Amino acid sequence: MKKQIFPQEVMNQYIETGIISEKATLEGDYKTNNKEGKKLIKLFKEFEKDAELAILSLPNLFSHQNVVTRTDAAAHCLALNIYVDEALKTLASIAADEKNGIFGFNAKMTLKVYHEQGFLKVYPDQKV
Repeated sequence: MKKQIFPQEVMNQYIETGIISEKATLEGDYKTNNKEGKKLIKLFKEFEKDAELAILSLPNLFSHQNVVTRTDAAAHCLALNIYVDEALKTLASIAADEKNGIFGFNAKMTLKVYHEQGFLKVYPDQKV
């Protein structure tokens, strides 16, 4: 039997990953960044199976102090087509704040892709 995942566990993982990823990005540690990204993809795949888990978890992260946590939560909401208005506002706010540097640029590019495509993908389609 599969272990149930609770919203607080999800939020804790996003926060932990955001903090680690922010530091790794600033230090140029792509290996750590890739490792953390895989953790979020795993959670995202859970959201695809259990939308309620995403609904109970992700919007609570929009106001977190860590910019990567906010960006990831907002991007994942766009990809799941939930809390779209709030996610767009969160990303626009991050993108507009010059002190966010590269993370603001990431938010800006996320918005650009979303507006151009009308959707976001978190991971590539599997080739069969």
